[in-house]
Amino acid sequence: MAKRGAPEPEPDPGPDPDGPTSSSIGPFLGALAVLVVLVLVVFGAQLFSPAGDDLTEDEMVRRAVTDYVSAHNENDGPILDRLRCSDLPAEEAPLADVEGRVELQATQNIAVDGDRATVDVRTGLDGETQTETWQVVRIDDVWRICRF
Repeated sequence: MAKRGAPEPEPDPGPDPDGPTSSSIGPFLGALAVLVVLVLVVFGAQLFSPAGDDLTEDEMVRRAVTDYVSAHNENDGPILDRLRCSDLPAEEAPLADVEGRVELQATQNIAVDGDRATVDVRTGLDGETQTETWQVVRIDDVWRICRF
């Protein structure tokens, strides 16, 4: 009769070849460190860079005129509508009678009075230069091409 005893333990196969090892955690920690540095750089840049809201009134008026001329050149009706006051019909707005690409040459003599301003806009079309005075009005912090 054979003697029955406790089963023999299985031999230890060693470390799991698919499991984590101390050498595979290094690249993970390196990538994590790079990610943390990038996040800190982005937040630092936003914190210390000048804010876009620090534009002067003249610069905001100039930007509205530039955006309006660009939208005209792209024939972008929805943008033109947003840059124009609602009481100014499209057919009466600046550049309404102009077909083709307009070159914005200058925005000068900007006179801001509260939420209203005038600006002399010099444009070029087919070698012809024209200067007109545009009226702009600030509505909800956005300067729009309007009429007084």
